[in-house]
Amino acid sequence: MNAQVLVVDDEALIRQSLRGALAREGYDVTLAGSGADGLREFESVRPDAVILDLVLGDRSGLDVLREMRTDAPDTKFLVITAQGSIADAVSAMKLGAYDFIKKPFELQEILAAVRNALHASTLEHRVEYLGRRGRGRPETREMIFASEAMTKLVAEASLIARNDVPVVLIGGETGTGKQLLARMLHDRSAVAAGPFVELNCSAIPDSLVESELFGHERGAFSDARDRKLGLVEIADGGTLFLDEIGDLGQAAQAKMLTFIEQRSFRRLGATAPRRVNVRIVAATNRDLKAMVAAKTFREDLWYRLSGMMLRLPALRERPDDIAPLTDRFLAEANRVYQRRWKGLDGETLGLLRHYSWPGNVRELRAVISRAALMNDEQTLRPIHLPAEIISAALATPESPEGAPQAKTTPLVGIPSLAELEAVHVRRVLALCSGNKTLAAQYLGITRHTLAKKLEGAE
Repeated sequence: MNAQVLVVDDEALIRQSLRGALAREGYDVTLAGSGADGLREFESVRPDAVILDLVLGDRSGLDVLREMRTDAPDTKFLVITAQGSIADAVSAMKLGAYDFIKKPFELQEILAAVRNALHASTLEHRVEYLGRRGRGRPETREMIFASEAMTKLVAEASLIARNDVPVVLIGGETGTGKQLLARMLHDRSAVAAGPFVELNCSAIPDSLVESELFGHERGAFSDARDRKLGLVEIADGGTLFLDEIGDLGQAAQAKMLTFIEQRSFRRLGATAPRRVNVRIVAATNRDLKAMVAAKTFREDLWYRLSGMMLRLPALRERPDDIAPLTDRFLAEANRVYQRRWKGLDGETLGLLRHYSWPGNVRELRAVISRAALMNDEQTLRPIHLPAEIISAALATPESPEGAPQAKTTPLVGIPSLAELEAVHVRRVLALCSGNKTLAAQYLGITRHTLAKKLEGAE
């Protein structure tokens, strides 16, 4: 990224030397020969770092520092001081200067200080981003699969990850694991050591998307009290994951297209463009091509995104993944809920494979997690599953004429009526928080009958 550096020094030779050295390092450099010029340029450029001489011809460098810091507290200041003014340097540090350099100095010393200051600023903003985003329940970043479809997909994704592919689009239904695949693309890439930054486009109002992505300067709008780095800057040197990109509004789509094509942007309220080096991974559960036809998604953005596309198959299209996924979710439940599950029996696996899983892997995880919490056994059985999964196995498809079709293969895992009744009884008891008298009232039976049914369900 081309960071902006402002040099404020009343000695022309020092200014020119610093500009040459900083420019060779890839920084955009602005010069000011006085305190007044420095304040004026600071207001115009809004630099990331300022190199400030504490002895200026028109005013004290400390006064300039104090005024700049009040206006932009997150800018990094490096003060230059002569050997005899260490007390001023200490005062500058108390005012918030990041570092000070004594005269005479070597250019490499200045360059190292600027690199350190900008790196510290980036880390601070990344920590702030992680704090705003919060931390949910830790989930595995390993993709669990055994099916041929997922084996092929992961091989394709690994090839893309290892090569310099700047934009990747992941398609797939809700709950199929698009975020997990995006993480895999990052972890197996050359930028794995860099940040992985995510934005759920459906969770941000259209009016705030530009500020969230590209950041803003102090005073850019009424609530912009401080400078804020956007996610594209925080993700510099890593991956920017845009989940549910189909939910972006038209204005945000136009901004995103420009950014993808030019790899440059402007913070709101800024005049100078900035460049970043990020891989963009976008994901959607919507049919973007149909949205293009309906003129709700930009055709040019669709073409830029779809050049390298991966589609995650739905769970019903890869039933061979259900067993290893269930084993993983039971292992997680053992750790979180202090249980002792060892696996599932054949009947239960048959039921799970027969169900259509509209919520995909996310729904499977929820079902297994709840079953593991509500029961303390070692083998997952049909009695532990929700009624809708069992009902799906009992449903018989009809012919076009309306007559039931005969199954060409034997049904696997169909529970008995007693097992269905036991599932219902246990569920009602759980909803009543274990209150057997209340559960019996809901079921329309006596408490004694309920006790006998519970005994039979053991």
